[in-house]
Amino acid sequence: MSVFNKNAAALLACIPLALPLAAQAQGYPQRPVTLVVPFVAGGAFDVVARLAAERLRTELGQQFIVENKPGAGGTLGRRIVSQARPDGYTILLSGVGPISISPAVYKNLGYDPAKALAPVVQLTSSPFVLATSQAFPGSTVPEFIQFLNDKPGAYNYASTGNGTLVHLAGEYFRHSAEVQFEHIPYAGGSQTALALLNGEATFSITNIPNVLPQIQAGKLKALATTGARRPSALPDLPTMTEAGVKDFEFSGWIGIFAPAGTPEDVITTLNTAFNKAMSDPGMRKRLQQQGDEVATGTVAQFKQFVAESDAKWKAVATQAQVSID
Repeated sequence: MSVFNKNAAALLACIPLALPLAAQAQGYPQRPVTLVVPFVAGGAFDVVARLAAERLRTELGQQFIVENKPGAGGTLGRRIVSQARPDGYTILLSGVGPISISPAVYKNLGYDPAKALAPVVQLTSSPFVLATSQAFPGSTVPEFIQFLNDKPGAYNYASTGNGTLVHLAGEYFRHSAEVQFEHIPYAGGSQTALALLNGEATFSITNIPNVLPQIQAGKLKALATTGARRPSALPDLPTMTEAGVKDFEFSGWIGIFAPAGTPEDVITTLNTAFNKAMSDPGMRKRLQQQGDEVATGTVAQFKQFVAESDAKWKAVATQAQVSID
């Protein structure tokens, strides 16, 4: 082979590496995609990821491999994806905690998720429930507010830890309902439910799956849910707005993110595929069983939703003076 031909062959071999990501994105995906979940296997996030990944294989003809990367409240998995090559082959399934809560409460997070990650699509919305111990004799939210006001600061609120969504939900309620109580952080959802059962705490505003079995067994009281609509898991309960607490509405949520700089056509392809996957009736039924409602939409809608979520929880954390070094 001549020197010219050797040089030409070497140049041609390098072209795929030199092409812009947008050009490489044509025909995406051409190999398996890694879906990073920043929490342990078996939890609500993991369930959503594996159900979606199974359907994505059908939609896009490639494997979506779920990798659990727990640690630092979701920060580890989020950092892995934010530092990955922005080509759509490493994406993140995350929620309000790592995306909106952590930047609102941690002083030295190290980077800004709003700049490091590109929103792709919302998958679920998960309203919380205001649950009380049997120490509360009433059955409605107005009665409960009066119960707290009769002895300001005498009752305990159980959260799943300092700086968590459950913690900030309590602070949001404190401000919205103008009540006083003591906050007690626990190590997780099961410990929170146990604290309510044994009387260590009077109430919590927590994920529905954390307390649903105890509510169904009549061991805890459910007063209201926190979303815009009544969830399938507790259809007979009013929302907090219906119960008379003005300007009190929120839900946990799960969504898909890609590294910032991922080509728009890749993000659009993922958005379309996830929307189709989440429309599966079996998927909807399975998620409703754990207190999740399917909530999908366009890329633009999710971008706006995440920005509003960031602003909302930043305001709550600032108002409550919740700050963690």
